[in-house]
Amino acid sequence: MARASGNIDINKHTIYFFTGEDQYSIEQKVHEIIPMYMNEDLKDFNYNHFNEENVSAENISLALFSLPVMAEKRIVYISNIEKMNMEVTDLLSKFIKKNIDTTILILTGIKPDKRKVFFKEIAKHPNSFTQEFKQKNDREIMQWMKNYISSKNMKISNKGLMLLSISISSHLSNIASEIDKLIEYSSSTEITEDTIESVLGISKEFNIFKLQTSVVNKDINKAINICDNIIKSKSNKMDPIGINLFLSRIFISAFEIAYVSLTNKISIDVAAKKQGFSNPWRDADTITCAKKYKAAELIRILRYFLECDIKLKSSYQDSKTAIFILLEKVIKHGNNKDCEYLEYFDTLRT
Repeated sequence: MARASGNIDINKHTIYFFTGEDQYSIEQKVHEIIPMYMNEDLKDFNYNHFNEENVSAENISLALFSLPVMAEKRIVYISNIEKMNMEVTDLLSKFIKKNIDTTILILTGIKPDKRKVFFKEIAKHPNSFTQEFKQKNDREIMQWMKNYISSKNMKISNKGLMLLSISISSHLSNIASEIDKLIEYSSSTEITEDTIESVLGISKEFNIFKLQTSVVNKDINKAINICDNIIKSKSNKMDPIGINLFLSRIFISAFEIAYVSLTNKISIDVAAKKQGFSNPWRDADTITCAKKYKAAELIRILRYFLECDIKLKSSYQDSKTAIFILLEKVIKHGNNKDCEYLEYFDTLRT
């Protein structure tokens, strides 16, 4: 039997309630808890998992109130708790009030209504352990990938990590699956850019990070060429809307740095550190962007991104044309006060 982990006290907690959009981390947490209470050999006798597909108040009741077989505890795991009907939640409420310590109850859900009486009862119960797993942001996902790869006794370069981050979805279960695939195909202890390119089909030369660098450095020809290849690539998951969103983020961050620099009369480098942009490989383009484009230009360019977003989502213009026009406006007309916007922006210019 495994020992307690983190803040979990296996001698105290009998109810676990995990919620949030990060379902992968929730599943990992559940798999971590189960062996704390029982040996794998006895799992068939002392473990039940219910969800919306196999839910039955009668079967749940039988599992909750049965004594463990050749063990001190049994586990009843109910996922998607927000989809359970009132008969089930009433049954669980009665069980919780009886304080039966031979059954460990694990409940998980994405976004249950915690204002309901049943969930309030769980939160107030002295033997309950609750935790929320929020969806990770881009930086957290990058760090998670690096840690996951390291846990498999593998290495990856910073460039490889960035390339990998754009080639797979933001769902951790999918990320883990793709990383496992890369590890299987790797001939050494390092996941190389070549392996990522050959296995996942993402080009080392024509990807969103290369596009970002070319835009930041105001290289219009290179930017157009890379963007064209990204759009044409069948394996690349970055569509025009995604390209617009991705590039806009770095210019928003660059404006934050430029604004702090301007208002505090400090250098861009100092302002960047104040804003938390201190990672030499991850934040290099953001800092360069703040240096290459003036604050007034960045304000105008952010409107270009919003204008492009409107075009892409309203079919106002062919998506490829809209992106190419965006790149030209950003790189060549950031300082052009006479560069036209959509009529939607006329009032913003006055």
